[in-house]
Amino acid sequence: MPENKKHKDKGRDYSEILIWSAALVTVVRYAAAFIASDATKIGETLSLLITYAMGFSGLGMGILDVIGGTYLFTGWQKKMPKNGDPWSFKFKVLTFFAIGLIVNGILILIPFTMSRVSGVSIHHVLGDGVLLFGWSAVVNVAPYLLIGGVAVGNLMVTIDQPKGEQGANGSPNVRQEEEQGANSSRTFSSLTNIEKSYIMQTDSKVAAKKIGVTQRAIQKWRLKIQEESTNEKIVI
Repeated sequence: MPENKKHKDKGRDYSEILIWSAALVTVVRYAAAFIASDATKIGETLSLLITYAMGFSGLGMGILDVIGGTYLFTGWQKKMPKNGDPWSFKFKVLTFFAIGLIVNGILILIPFTMSRVSGVSIHHVLGDGVLLFGWSAVVNVAPYLLIGGVAVGNLMVTIDQPKGEQGANGSPNVRQEEEQGANSSRTFSSLTNIEKSYIMQTDSKVAAKKIGVTQRAIQKWRLKIQEESTNEKIVI
């Protein structure tokens, strides 16, 4: 099984499902908006169909916002750098989407809760001014925050951590990185003394091509060979 697919299977990657689901529920809003802008008159039947479709769209987005937000925030927590490590640009962007989705959800729910408690419409709570416009904006922004956050989180996994299985904190398994080469067919334990001597005496790039592994593997193996030499386990 390819390493990337194996990694995703173990990480239970639902990002593609969430992205397409958010896109699908948003299609209904766009369709209704374009119909309203292009049609000179919307008949009663079409208006009723749009109302039902918008209801299903809202239900779907409500489910996605909670489940997708939990998935996104969990991924954000797992990818959080260790104490003292700098935050990468991708992680900062992921943080923006994760926190933004939570704040956005709160801004959506507060007026709704107020309207339910007081027994009036949201329009009555917010009025005709900037508050109503702002609430409408955060409702429509929610799917894009979800799509953007999930996409960035998935990008961090497939690009930043393509090799090896993840450890408990979401980082690559260091042991596996040290042991495996480019095609995962060579490990440090499989090296002969001649190959170890060759690695110590040859440029990393040349040795990596000769042995059939990555330069990073050669560099890590060189340190282990030096350690073995110090312990007099091998003679170089």
